[in-house]
Amino acid sequence: MEIPLRILDAHTHLSGSESGESAELILLCLDTCGIDKAFIFAPLIDSRSDQLTVQHIEDVRAHNTYCASLCSTAPDRLIGFCVLNPAPGLASGSVARATDLMIEEVRRCYHELGLRGVKMVPAGWYPDDPEVLRLYRVIAELGMYTIFHVGIFLDGREGKYCRPAFYEGVHQVTGLRVQLAHVGWPWVDEALAVLAMETELHGQDPANWQLRADLSFGPPDDWQLTTWQKAIDSVPPGMLCYGSDVFWPKSPREYREQYLQPQFGLFEVAATNSHIIPEGDPKRAEVRQKIFYDNAWAHFQAAVHVPQRPVASERPIATPHANLGKH
Repeated sequence: MEIPLRILDAHTHLSGSESGESAELILLCLDTCGIDKAFIFAPLIDSRSDQLTVQHIEDVRAHNTYCASLCSTAPDRLIGFCVLNPAPGLASGSVARATDLMIEEVRRCYHELGLRGVKMVPAGWYPDDPEVLRLYRVIAELGMYTIFHVGIFLDGREGKYCRPAFYEGVHQVTGLRVQLAHVGWPWVDEALAVLAMETELHGQDPANWQLRADLSFGPPDDWQLTTWQKAIDSVPPGMLCYGSDVFWPKSPREYREQYLQPQFGLFEVAATNSHIIPEGDPKRAEVRQKIFYDNAWAHFQAAVHVPQRPVASERPIATPHANLGKH
């Protein structure tokens, strides 16, 4: 008997607009669409720029608490990610002090909130900044998994900080496991070049790689197949992960039609065009399973020492400054 495909959505966002039944509605969507697990990011902060200011530090903390509380409903399926941003504006222009604040916050998220994932969106700071590397070292020591926004922002934010080559700095931190979002669109070639160096640095065993990438919808429609094609043709399939980039809540129909089915179609066409995974070949099913579940989950588990234990909040958490839509 053929084993059914398991699916992990490795890139989803809370919007802060979820209802009191938000976790149940997310789980209903996952169940209806056949999704086993999802990485759930705390709400982003709705600011004109991701260069946050001092007034946003309480929002950062509230949003992370909100995420932990929601994920506590089903910790085996809703994998919570705090959002950290060592933006210098949080500390009156000091990246060093902002990094200190995020080190305090990531320790709170681990020890008090029970989260094991971190999402970061560089803005006003570069991913290879020596000060920010201090934060990465703490993340690796705690045993947490990190996802970075990589590439341009479709709403005109400061994508210059998110060029793929800046993430080469990750290799300065032993044990850090990172997922690069959107294959770095529009710098897809650069992102794939960075990924390809993993085999040079760490060999052919995927367990030793520090970087993988998700194929969430960064590229506009006309570029999505090209991005999938380049990714499948250029790097080992063990480096690629399915992600929707959905902002919850979404109905099962919306999720299936806008995210899941298009990604399945893109994979199948790219795999056929590659001429290395023929239709009907058992290897096609193996690669499909890797990209849509195994790769992200194995990478997450390689980072995490102790399973997540998200804590439910004793009171409702207001998120008035949450970003309700796509970044």
